[in-house]
Amino acid sequence: MMNRQCVNRRTDSTQRGFTLLEAAIALVVLMIIGLGIASLFTYAIQANSRADDRELAMAIAQKRMEWLRTIPFTTQTRTVAYSYPNGGLAATATSGVIENVTNAGRPYSVTTIITDLSTVPAGNPDAGSPTLKRIQVSVTPGGAATAFESVTITTQRSTQVTGIY
Repeated sequence: MMNRQCVNRRTDSTQRGFTLLEAAIALVVLMIIGLGIASLFTYAIQANSRADDRELAMAIAQKRMEWLRTIPFTTQTRTVAYSYPNGGLAATATSGVIENVTNAGRPYSVTTIITDLSTVPAGNPDAGSPTLKRIQVSVTPGGAATAFESVTITTQRSTQVTGIY
């Protein structure tokens, strides 16, 4: 019986576990990995928020552009000053008309620029009146950090003026 106890003691004494230093190093490595994963979650949340802002900005821009396209481009509306929701299609200043809008509780800045691209030539009736316009609607979320967060939609409108221009 004595021999068996001695043999068991030898195998018990050769088995080793983790030391306190090894366990501490393993915890530090796991903590660094955990912090890296937590920062990825933070980045993903911010990216989703920016995507939501762009989606709502696109909805505002599309709604504004659809409204502008419902205005008939005639001799009566082509010189009426632009103002939402009851204005016309007159050319705006180079910087455009800037309005503040709230959608889903978030603030947005809407810039509308209307530019005359072509006019009736001199010597014709209505000389100098626009026949072709570029309409640009840009929507920027409030607090946007970069220009990549804004949405811009552009279209062209022409009037039905007879002749070659």
